[in-house]
Amino acid sequence: MAYPIKYLSLQKAELEYEVILRGGSTGSVQELRSQIIKLGIPPEDILESHLEPAVDLDAVKDSLAKSQTMLTSLKSKFDKTLFLRTENLLHHIYHRLRRITNVGATLVDQHKNYCTSFNNQYKEITTLRPASSTSNTNAVSVLEPEATVVHCDRNLTSDLAKLKYSGKACVFSFIQRVEEFVEARNISKERILKFAYEIFTEDALHWFRCNKEAFQSWDDVVVLLKKDFSPRDYDYRLTNEIKSRTQGEQENISIYLSIMHGMFARLVKPLSEDEKLEIILHNIRPCYASTLAASPEIKDLKTLKNLCSNYEDIQSRLSLFHEPPRVTSETLAPDFAYTKHHKNNNYYTNKNYQSTNTNERQKNYYNQNKYPNYSGSYNYNKPKPTDEKPNTTNAVQASPSSSTKVSATYGSRKYCPRCRTDTHSLKECKQPHFPICFKCGQKGVRYPECKSCNSKDTKN
Repeated sequence: MAYPIKYLSLQKAELEYEVILRGGSTGSVQELRSQIIKLGIPPEDILESHLEPAVDLDAVKDSLAKSQTMLTSLKSKFDKTLFLRTENLLHHIYHRLRRITNVGATLVDQHKNYCTSFNNQYKEITTLRPASSTSNTNAVSVLEPEATVVHCDRNLTSDLAKLKYSGKACVFSFIQRVEEFVEARNISKERILKFAYEIFTEDALHWFRCNKEAFQSWDDVVVLLKKDFSPRDYDYRLTNEIKSRTQGEQENISIYLSIMHGMFARLVKPLSEDEKLEIILHNIRPCYASTLAASPEIKDLKTLKNLCSNYEDIQSRLSLFHEPPRVTSETLAPDFAYTKHHKNNNYYTNKNYQSTNTNERQKNYYNQNKYPNYSGSYNYNKPKPTDEKPNTTNAVQASPSSSTKVSATYGSRKYCPRCRTDTHSLKECKQPHFPICFKCGQKGVRYPECKSCNSKDTKN
């Protein structure tokens, strides 16, 4: 490694940057040192900074001032501990300058000046390195400003965090998302391999650490991932899921075919086009049956999709159909508006009227034959005769006020003719059902057989 960093030798400002860059939090020097040990991510694996270029450059300026002061002290009097601290700080500055990307036009000159200052200081400390030093002098290189300008999205690190894989989810889904991410961002698979320590978590991270020596490229990782994390009977089980995946009620044919295409693509042993077509023909909604039956033989999925899409378009138009609007005061062309014709309305109205009259006549005829004194409606206000007293033995006594109240409101209030009261209706009456004249209240006889009431009506 050309520029290793001993984090415990860094001062608080530089140490805090390294911790936050790896997802840690701020705190005291002891807390920062504890966090950086637990995080343990090599500095060369972090390719971009989370800070704005202007903020990073200001911090680099302060670090370069510290390293220049240390170099001046070393020139006056060499000290091995101070030398190691100065070299460690310069390594930190190197990685920090390398992580500053997308430098704007206003900061390009400043960035180049800081790179030049770093190169000069690193050459000076190389000349001061003791001959017995175990450091790799051949690894010393000059930091070129052009190498730090990387044209990529600054949010690459945060987006890669969304590709987490713990080994519990579907490995084929994870591999597909990584491939789509690589294609969308136009980045190399070798770069994805460098982020493997951040992508894999839990069991998958243990698996990667155990097999990392066997991985020369991301393709090697994919091959071993499928072997170690996919079920042995994956194709058999997925084929059963495909055959049972029918089209949903609110799922149009385009979405359903897209989902089925994705499921077919997950199979290790791909199905033929005829097999795919047969499965889909069995699983689409029955509403397409009439359309497909009237069509010639369907030989591919494209033809099936066009037929089903046409059916959905027609159904959508039918659901949006509405009757022509009525003419209003704001209608600009009322003479073109639709007018509904009522040719048979009189016929149906007269027919209903005649039917109603016939029913009423039949009802009145029946009541008059059964009850000779029936006149179509019962008169509850008919005055009682004063020359005869009601039979107090068989009659149910009623107060005049109650009778007056009932006669005035009988049409809209409850009234029980048996009990001669308006507290409940005849249907709700709890008294035993015995014959009674509902007109005079005499028990043991009904109104048609009541001689008192009928004889008086005859006289009247």
